[in-house]
Formats: sequence, structure tokens, C-alpha cells
Amino acid sequence: MKLMKSTTSPFARLAHMALIEAQADFEIELLNPWADPEQLVELNPAKRVPCLQLDDGTILTEAMVIAMYAADIAPEGSHLKSKSPQDYEICGLAFGVIEAAVYIMTGRKLFSDDLAVTEFDETHPVAERRRETMKVSLGRLDGMVDRLSEDRLGLAELLVVDAVQYMDFRFPDNPWRPAIPNLDAWIERVGRHKSVSETIPS
Repeated sequence: MKLMKSTTSPFARLAHMALIEAQADFEIELLNPWADPEQLVELNPAKRVPCLQLDDGTILTEAMVIAMYAADIAPEGSHLKSKSPQDYEICGLAFGVIEAAVYIMTGRKLFSDDLAVTEFDETHPVAERRRETMKVSLGRLDGMVDRLSEDRLGLAELLVVDAVQYMDFRFPDNPWRPAIPNLDAWIERVGRHKSVSETIPS
């Protein structure tokens, strides 16, 4: 298998983490999706990562689809196979944080074609709505840490790590970051897992 990804995409990171937790045998191809690389465009009409090419030539796109596939191929007992409503609640909140953060970065790209320029964040009402999504959702997740495992990482755990670390990566030292001491402490404790330590955004 080959996973096409960029090191900045939280969606690609989710797919990467899930495949690691599934103990899958795969290789990584790093690329910049904004440059429309030929090998990505040929396989994924959406021209985005992640994109997973299976050994038989099957192409899987979209982070949640690849995460579902990782759960299917994970060994019995893997926490990826957990499908409780409580886990799904956490997944939804964390995925919403990721989507809100990515929306703001896309807004920056549309406004100035420069991800470092924050005019969109400061002037567009939709950006404020997305920030509010992140703040409220992370606050709720901070109160759900007791549901998260430290030893066995499933989709809920991976999404929470992904959400918090992507927010901190894209919005360092932001004044609106909510106080999430429980999440911060939990993430520090699970940082020992290969799926976390080897996929940190950069």
C-alpha cells in the first residue's frame, strides 16, 4: 500500500495514524496537493490528500474512508474497532474542530493566497463562527477525557489528538485558545504512541 499525504494536512494525518494503529504495511509518498502533482491528480479527482493506493490497485480517498478501512484490517482487539455511541460523539466534536480550522486556512488562501496572512480571520464573520466552533467543541472534549484511553488508541483518540495539535500548529499562541488542561495533559501522556509521535504536523 502507498499513502499519499502532506505533513500539514490533518486529514492525511488521521489516515496515517489509523494505518499505523492497524499495523498495516504501507509506504508514504509526501507531496504538496496545492501543486496538483500528476500522481495525485491521476488517482484522486478531488486533487487532495489523503489518497491510499492498495496493492491491488484500488484507490481509497478521504480521511474517514481510509480510517474505516484501517479499522477493517486492524487485528482483533484493536481499539480502532470500537463503535460505541460515546466514541462517535467524541469523533464528531473533534472532526468538527479539524474542519473549522481547515476552513479558516482555506479562507486565508482564498483571500490572499498566503496562509500566513490573517486578514480572513480578522474580518470575515464566518471565520469567527469557525473559531467559536473550535472553542466550544474543545471545551466539551476537555470534559470527556475520562472516556479516552491512554493505552489503546482508536478513532476517537486519534481525532482528538489530531484536532488539538492541528489547531496549535496552525494558530500558535492564539489568544482565543480555550483552557483545556485535561486534554493537554492527556495528549502529553499519549505522545509515546508511534501513531502520534511519528505523524506530528510540520
